Amino acid sequence: MSETTELVLVRHGEAVDNVEFLANRTGSCRGLTERGHGQADLVAARLAKQMTGARPFDVVCHSPIRRAAETTEHVLAALGPGVAVETVQDLRIADHGEDGQHPWDVQTNLIGTIPPLDPETPPTPGAESWQAYLDRSGRALLDIAARHEGRRILVVAHAETSASALHIFMRLPVGASRWTFPLINHTSLSGWRHLRSPLPGADPAGQWALVYLNDDTHLPEPDRVWQHGQWQVNGGN
Repeated sequence: MSETTELVLVRHGEAVDNVEFLANRTGSCRGLTERGHGQADLVAARLAKQMTGARPFDVVCHSPIRRAAETTEHVLAALGPGVAVETVQDLRIADHGEDGQHPWDVQTNLIGTIPPLDPETPPTPGAESWQAYLDRSGRALLDIAARHEGRRILVVAHAETSASALHIFMRLPVGASRWTFPLINHTSLSGWRHLRSPLPGADPAGQWALVYLNDDTHLPEPDRVWQHGQWQVNGGN
């Protein structure tokens, strides 16, 4: 990969499933709330300004989950024609297993809080473990970067996508989510850049540099919850 490869992650806007947490015990997503659509418009307008700069986006890759797909629609409308679009199945959230159970239910502690304290154990029958999710999503990010080497890539996905980026790019050990994890607001931006060092002893695979994390400055003050310390355990995905 070239040192000019740039990856910008954006979380989807507020979704119905974020607001009505635990009400949906199926694998289907009910899409964005009205507020979420407004947030998507704001981040889309911010990203559109970058299309006239020195380095516009070359491709938009997005999760197939409805809330991410709807956010992508807002973004593409603002970016204009000429930007390639890809739906990447492996950017989806963790597979939650059989309907009728909710792996994020803190009362039953099926997944062991967010992030999981037992990352290698599937929380429900047929579900994907947290570590398996991080590995799968992280590999998808590496594949996207490799296929679009030297380009500027926008990825529209989930809060957990930033966690998988941290794990795969920083090569964190299994279970690292028990002591460190990112807080990612709706439609916030996180930027990574791939670098290669000519110095002796440098990794031939190159290095990933974290440029910024959870930048939500396009949102109105009430929506910028993280700076007020209002994170809750149900803020994921």
